[in-house]
Amino acid sequence: LEEKAGNKNIVDESSIINTRFHQIRIQRHSARMVSSKTQDGKIMLYFPEKEDLSALNNQSIIKAFIVEVLRKEAKAYLPGRLQELASQFGFSHAKVFIKNMTSRWGSCSSSNNINLNLQLMRLPEHLSDFIILHELCHTVHKNHGPVFHALLEKVCGNEKLLNKELKKYRTQF
Repeated sequence: LEEKAGNKNIVDESSIINTRFHQIRIQRHSARMVSSKTQDGKIMLYFPEKEDLSALNNQSIIKAFIVEVLRKEAKAYLPGRLQELASQFGFSHAKVFIKNMTSRWGSCSSSNNINLNLQLMRLPEHLSDFIILHELCHTVHKNHGPVFHALLEKVCGNEKLLNKELKKYRTQF
Protein backbone atom coordinates (compact mmCIF):
# COMPACT_ATOMS: atom_id res chain seq x y z
CA LEU A 1 0.00 0.00 0.00
CA GLU A 2 1.53 3.32 -1.07
CA GLU A 3 1.20 6.32 1.16
CA LYS A 4 -0.45 9.28 -0.58
CA ALA A 5 0.65 12.88 -0.34
CA GLY A 6 -2.97 14.00 -0.03
CA ASN A 7 -4.06 17.16 -1.83
CA LYS A 8 -1.34 19.30 -0.30
CA ASN A 9 1.20 20.62 -2.81
CA ILE A 10 0.90 17.81 -5.33
CA VAL A 11 3.06 18.29 -8.41
CA ASP A 12 1.66 16.41 -11.43
CA GLU A 13 1.00 16.70 -15.17
CA SER A 14 -1.12 19.81 -14.66
CA SER A 15 1.70 21.60 -12.80
CA ILE A 16 3.93 24.15 -14.45
CA ILE A 17 6.95 25.23 -12.43
CA ASN A 18 8.52 28.36 -13.83
CA THR A 19 12.08 29.13 -12.86
CA ARG A 20 14.18 32.10 -13.95
CA PHE A 21 15.51 30.19 -16.96
CA HIS A 22 13.25 27.16 -17.46
CA GLN A 23 9.74 25.83 -17.37
CA ILE A 24 9.47 22.42 -15.71
CA ARG A 25 6.60 20.09 -16.59
CA ILE A 26 5.74 16.49 -15.76
CA GLN A 27 4.69 14.17 -18.56
CA ARG A 28 3.76 10.48 -18.74
CA HIS A 29 5.60 8.08 -21.03
CA SER A 30 5.62 4.38 -21.80
CA ALA A 31 9.13 3.64 -20.50
CA ARG A 32 9.60 2.00 -17.12
CA MET A 33 12.06 4.56 -15.73
CA VAL A 34 11.87 8.22 -14.77
CA SER A 35 13.86 10.40 -17.15
CA SER A 36 14.20 14.04 -18.16
CA LYS A 37 14.94 16.11 -21.22
CA THR A 38 15.92 19.77 -21.52
CA GLN A 39 15.22 21.64 -24.72
CA ASP A 40 14.54 25.29 -25.61
CA GLY A 41 14.11 26.45 -22.01
CA LYS A 42 11.74 23.60 -21.15
CA ILE A 43 12.58 20.69 -18.87
CA MET A 44 10.34 17.67 -19.16
CA LEU A 45 10.36 15.14 -16.34
CA TYR A 46 9.00 11.90 -17.78
CA PHE A 47 7.22 9.44 -15.47
CA PRO A 48 6.05 5.92 -16.30
CA GLU A 49 2.33 5.83 -17.20
CA LYS A 50 1.44 3.39 -14.43
CA GLU A 51 3.02 5.38 -11.61
CA ASP A 52 0.74 7.17 -9.13
CA LEU A 53 2.16 10.69 -9.04
CA SER A 54 0.42 11.46 -5.74
CA ALA A 55 2.35 8.68 -3.97
CA LEU A 56 4.77 10.16 -1.43
CA ASN A 57 7.83 8.50 -2.97
CA ASN A 58 6.99 9.92 -6.42
CA GLN A 59 6.32 13.37 -4.99
CA SER A 60 9.72 13.16 -3.29
CA ILE A 61 11.38 12.30 -6.61
CA ILE A 62 9.60 15.15 -8.42
CA LYS A 63 10.34 17.74 -5.75
CA ALA A 64 13.98 16.66 -5.41
CA PHE A 65 14.35 17.03 -9.18
CA ILE A 66 12.85 20.54 -9.11
CA VAL A 67 15.05 21.56 -6.18
CA GLU A 68 18.12 20.35 -8.07
CA VAL A 69 17.16 22.42 -11.12
CA LEU A 70 16.64 25.45 -8.86
CA ARG A 71 19.95 24.80 -7.07
CA LYS A 72 21.91 24.71 -10.35
CA GLU A 73 20.24 27.88 -11.61
CA ALA A 74 20.70 29.66 -8.27
CA LYS A 75 24.40 28.78 -7.97
CA ALA A 76 25.00 29.96 -11.53
CA TYR A 77 23.04 33.21 -11.19
CA LEU A 78 22.59 34.49 -7.63
CA PRO A 79 26.23 35.06 -6.53
CA GLY A 80 26.87 37.17 -9.63
CA ARG A 81 23.64 39.11 -9.22
CA LEU A 82 24.46 39.71 -5.53
CA GLN A 83 27.86 41.07 -6.54
CA GLU A 84 26.33 43.32 -9.23
CA LEU A 85 23.88 44.84 -6.74
CA ALA A 86 26.53 45.14 -4.03
CA SER A 87 28.80 47.03 -6.44
CA GLN A 88 25.98 49.19 -7.77
CA PHE A 89 24.92 50.35 -4.29
CA GLY A 90 28.29 50.29 -2.50
CA PHE A 91 27.77 47.30 -0.20
CA SER A 92 30.35 44.73 0.79
CA HIS A 93 29.72 41.24 2.11
CA ALA A 94 31.68 38.14 3.05
CA LYS A 95 30.68 34.77 1.62
CA VAL A 96 27.45 33.86 -0.15
CA PHE A 97 25.66 30.55 0.38
CA ILE A 98 22.76 29.10 -1.60
CA LYS A 99 20.37 27.00 0.48
CA ASN A 100 16.88 25.52 0.25
CA MET A 101 15.35 27.33 3.20
CA THR A 102 11.78 26.55 4.24
CA SER A 103 10.71 29.84 5.80
CA ARG A 104 13.12 32.59 4.73
CA TRP A 105 14.11 34.08 1.41
CA GLY A 106 17.51 35.05 2.75
CA SER A 107 19.57 35.99 5.78
CA CYS A 108 22.74 37.86 6.71
CA SER A 109 25.04 36.66 9.49
CA SER A 110 26.87 38.86 12.00
CA SER A 111 30.03 38.34 9.91
CA ASN A 112 28.18 39.52 6.75
CA ASN A 113 27.86 36.09 5.16
CA ILE A 114 24.72 36.12 3.03
CA ASN A 115 22.44 33.10 2.66
CA LEU A 116 20.05 33.13 -0.29
CA ASN A 117 17.18 30.72 -0.77
CA LEU A 118 17.45 28.82 -4.05
CA GLN A 119 13.68 29.35 -4.36
CA LEU A 120 14.50 32.95 -5.37
CA MET A 121 14.82 31.48 -8.86
CA ARG A 122 11.02 31.13 -8.95
CA LEU A 123 10.43 34.83 -8.25
CA PRO A 124 10.27 37.67 -10.75
CA GLU A 125 13.69 39.33 -10.99
CA HIS A 126 12.61 42.57 -9.28
CA LEU A 127 11.51 40.60 -6.19
CA SER A 128 14.68 38.52 -5.98
CA ASP A 129 16.67 41.77 -6.35
CA PHE A 130 14.60 43.25 -3.51
CA ILE A 131 15.47 40.30 -1.26
CA ILE A 132 19.15 40.50 -2.19
CA LEU A 133 19.15 44.25 -1.44
CA HIS A 134 17.36 43.57 1.86
CA GLU A 135 20.17 41.20 2.88
CA LEU A 136 22.85 43.62 1.68
CA CYS A 137 21.27 46.33 3.85
CA HIS A 138 21.78 43.97 6.81
CA THR A 139 25.52 44.18 6.21
CA VAL A 140 25.19 47.79 7.40
CA HIS A 141 22.27 47.52 9.86
CA LYS A 142 21.76 44.19 11.63
CA ASN A 143 18.17 44.79 12.72
CA HIS A 144 14.90 45.92 11.14
CA GLY A 145 14.91 49.33 12.77
CA PRO A 146 14.01 52.66 11.14
CA VAL A 147 17.57 53.27 9.87
CA PHE A 148 17.56 49.87 8.15
CA HIS A 149 14.21 50.58 6.48
CA ALA A 150 15.39 54.04 5.41
CA LEU A 151 18.43 52.47 3.71
CA LEU A 152 16.33 49.76 2.06
CA GLU A 153 13.88 52.40 0.82
CA LYS A 154 16.79 54.42 -0.54
CA VAL A 155 18.16 51.51 -2.58
CA CYS A 156 14.88 50.02 -3.83
CA GLY A 157 12.48 52.95 -3.72
CA ASN A 158 9.25 51.13 -2.95
CA GLU A 159 9.80 48.74 -0.04
CA LYS A 160 6.17 48.59 1.09
CA LEU A 161 4.86 47.70 -2.37
CA LEU A 162 7.56 45.09 -2.89
CA ASN A 163 6.86 43.51 0.52
CA LYS A 164 3.16 43.37 -0.33
CA GLU A 165 3.88 41.72 -3.68
CA LEU A 166 6.31 39.27 -2.08
CA LYS A 167 3.58 38.02 0.27
CA LYS A 168 1.90 36.40 -2.77
CA TYR A 169 4.79 33.91 -2.94
CA ARG A 170 5.90 31.11 -0.64
CA THR A 171 9.40 29.89 0.04
CA GLN A 172 8.43 26.36 -1.03
CA PHE A 173 6.35 25.14 -3.99
